Amino acid sequence: MTKVLMISTDRKILEEGSPIRARMLDYAGLFDELHVVVFAKKEAGTAPFAIGNLSVYPTNSLSKLLYVRDATAIGSSIIRDSGFVAGDSVITTQDPFETGLVGKTLSEKFGLPLHIQIHTDFYSPYFKDSVLNRIRIALSNRTLPKASAIRAVSERIKRSLPLDLQAKASVLPIFADVTAIEGAPVPVGFRQKHPRFAKMAVVASRLTKEKDIGSALEAFAAAKKESPEAGLVVVGSGPEEGKLKSKVQSLGLADWVVFEPWAERATVISYMKTADAFLSSSLYEGYGLSMLEAHSSGATLVVTDAGIAPELTTFLCSPGDVSCLSRRLSEALLGAKGNKPYVYPYPSKEAYLAAHKADIERAIGS
Repeated sequence: MTKVLMISTDRKILEEGSPIRARMLDYAGLFDELHVVVFAKKEAGTAPFAIGNLSVYPTNSLSKLLYVRDATAIGSSIIRDSGFVAGDSVITTQDPFETGLVGKTLSEKFGLPLHIQIHTDFYSPYFKDSVLNRIRIALSNRTLPKASAIRAVSERIKRSLPLDLQAKASVLPIFADVTAIEGAPVPVGFRQKHPRFAKMAVVASRLTKEKDIGSALEAFAAAKKESPEAGLVVVGSGPEEGKLKSKVQSLGLADWVVFEPWAERATVISYMKTADAFLSSSLYEGYGLSMLEAHSSGATLVVTDAGIAPELTTFLCSPGDVSCLSRRLSEALLGAKGNKPYVYPYPSKEAYLAAHKADIERAIGS
């Protein structure tokens, strides 16, 4: 068995009953001990807690600028107090950026193997648009060469790495219960919520700048000329919501675009199951879980070339290409099919968890 120290930014771990906490409990069952340090502000007021062999430690930092310092201090205490040693212990980080810097510092300080996960396509030219992301790229140039093992969530990410890093990188996607999604019945009543929509497209996404939902709205407005009774449901929340709702008004789509708050996964998949088309306009993706779920739900994908999109559909457009998106969306709403056959590599959660365990422990043997 193995002791694992994980450095994470996912504050959903701190929420009782959240799917992320449930996932951490599944991961804890794979190892002797799982310690998770979570970047979190002090104002949230969350105390450290333990459930079985899962121990979670919020940094309770006064400022975001102190996340790295505080996580490093907490991680050092965990390593000392829990008796981490190089032969049976490993540090894993959620990204090669801020959490990666914490992992690198602890790895070098205590002589422990370092496992770095990559969940986003940070080599995409669109990732470099912000100063913070350019700083993160610089951090990755310091952290990734120090990793004993690297996990990429897609082949696209692995192929983007320099050759020396590709040699120690594996591909382990995000878990999706594809079998359950495919077998779930088409829900009754979702279409009736929007009786005006003779055809329906769905966007399911965080409403953030890199998702470029504005292009999806423009594409829908153009496609609607061919399908005047079509509607669009946008399922998601985020900082761009107000701006996007204003754009809907300016496009004259107020009666035909509905915003629904982000919901539990089963509800989101119900929208996908009843949709004629799933629309994604992301500038970049690490993987694209929503695309896979929509594909498994039977919706026709109309998506930009991001994450695993090329493996799922022929209705593929370059990021920002509204003309292509509108043309393909129009075809999908009129009944055309572009989805490719796709076999998800892990037939069960148990198979996925076994692969996750092996991937982290790979760092110890490297």
